[in-house]
Amino acid sequence: MKLALSYTEVINGELNLGPVNLMMVFQVNCPGCFLHGFPELKELQTHYGNKLSCMALSTSFEDFHINTVENAKQLVNTGELVGKTLKAHEAGHLNWDHATLSVPVLIDEVIIQSELQQSEFVENVIQNILERTTTALEQENMRAMVRNYFSQLPKCGKTFAANLMRGTPSFFLFTDSMEILVQWFGHADRRLIRNKLDIFIDKKHG
Repeated sequence: MKLALSYTEVINGELNLGPVNLMMVFQVNCPGCFLHGFPELKELQTHYGNKLSCMALSTSFEDFHINTVENAKQLVNTGELVGKTLKAHEAGHLNWDHATLSVPVLIDEVIIQSELQQSEFVENVIQNILERTTTALEQENMRAMVRNYFSQLPKCGKTFAANLMRGTPSFFLFTDSMEILVQWFGHADRRLIRNKLDIFIDKKHG
């Protein structure tokens, strides 16, 4: 399975893919992204150094009036928080350090429901996630499921939709040819993640 990545711009540096890359997908109105996602990304970036190219993708699949490009840029440029994330910070539930944001930030391309429902887009999603042994009936059931899912979204980040993410934060470990090695959603066991990272990084870097 390959990472379907669409973005409109890169802020906070330049995107330089390496043999092994880690991308954390977040929303600015997602306290968990700041409580768990960014610290985990920073920890892995520090631990592996130049053996791991790290980045973050700002997306939106809900709260579109808050999860905006403007608020993502504000976060990167000044560290200012918004929405539920700001409230969690003010209540002392998370301790946000702007210095934690030391990776390139990609802005997900947002597309409307009519684009999500286009046959070509749906088919590209299906073909990317299906196994070769999948039957015709299973494929048709998957198409119906994907179309139904997209019908519930007035709009959405294209990368978020194309990879059928469950929510944010989502992590993707992938190669420079966009092959997904490992992906996970939410807070994961860091020891298990490091074990998996060690395997793939050792293979790529010897």
